[in-house]
Amino acid sequence: MSSLSRPASLQISANFFRKLFHQRQFLRTLIVRDLKSRYVGSLIGFFWSVIHPLVLLISYTFVFQIILKVRPLTPATDNFAVFVFCAILPWLYFQETVTRSCGCVVDQSVLIKKTLFPSEILPVSLAFSNLVAHVIGLAILMVLLLWYGLLTWTVVFVPVYLVALMLLALGLGWLVAALQVFLRDTIQVLSVVMVFWFWFTPIFYSVEQVPAVLQPLIRLNPLTAIVEGYRSLLLEGRLPEVSQLLFVFLPAIVLFILGGWVFRNTKREFIDVL
Repeated sequence: MSSLSRPASLQISANFFRKLFHQRQFLRTLIVRDLKSRYVGSLIGFFWSVIHPLVLLISYTFVFQIILKVRPLTPATDNFAVFVFCAILPWLYFQETVTRSCGCVVDQSVLIKKTLFPSEILPVSLAFSNLVAHVIGLAILMVLLLWYGLLTWTVVFVPVYLVALMLLALGLGWLVAALQVFLRDTIQVLSVVMVFWFWFTPIFYSVEQVPAVLQPLIRLNPLTAIVEGYRSLLLEGRLPEVSQLLFVFLPAIVLFILGGWVFRNTKREFIDVL
C-alpha cells in the first residue's frame, strides 16, 4: 500500500470526478433505470419508497412505545421510535448501498464486456439511487419531528453527515465490488459482517449505555459518529464540533480513496475473470 501516496490519492480523486462529470448522462440513465427496475410491474410504483419507511416507523412505535414501553436515555425525547428511526435511516442507506454494490460488476458483466465505460460508475449509480429512499425517509422524519415539536434549524446541516455517509458507503462499495469479481464468496461474507456491524452500531442504544470497557470499540465504528451526528442535529438541535467532524470525515475519506484505488487497480482484470 506504499504506492498509495498522497499525490496518487489526489490523482485518483481528480480522475474519478472528471470521469463522473463526462459520464453524467450515462450515470443519470443508470440511476433512472435502477429506480424503475425496483417498481416495474407494481401498481403503485414509486410510492413504495414512501410506504417502506412509514411501515418501519409504525412498527417501531407499536413495538417499543406501546408494547415494550421503552424510553431512550436522552433528554431530547422520550419517544424511542423516533430515537431509533434517526439512526436506522443512515444505516439502511449504508447497508443497501454496500450490499447492492457488491454484486453490481458481476451482474453487469455483459455490459462491461461489450461496452467501454468506467465501471466504477456502477456503485456510484447505486449510491445516488438509494439516496432517493433516504431523502424520503428523512422527509417523513421531519414531519414527525415537527409534529412532536422537536424540529430545529440544525436539520439543515444533515447533508454534512450525509456526504460522509455516501463517501463511506461508496468506498466500501468499490472495495467489495472488486473483491466479488475474484472471490464470489465475498457477498456471503459481507452479509455476515453486516449483521455484526448492525449490532455494533448504536441504533437501538446510545454509546453511554455500553460498558465503559467496550465504548472505545464502539467508537472505532465509523458509523457511530454519523449516527450520533444525525441524532444530535435532529433530536438535540446541537451543531457538531470540529473534532467530531474529524471523526466523521477522516475514516470516510480514507475508505473512499482506498476503495477507489483498489477498484481502479483491479478493474483491468475484470474482463478476463468475468
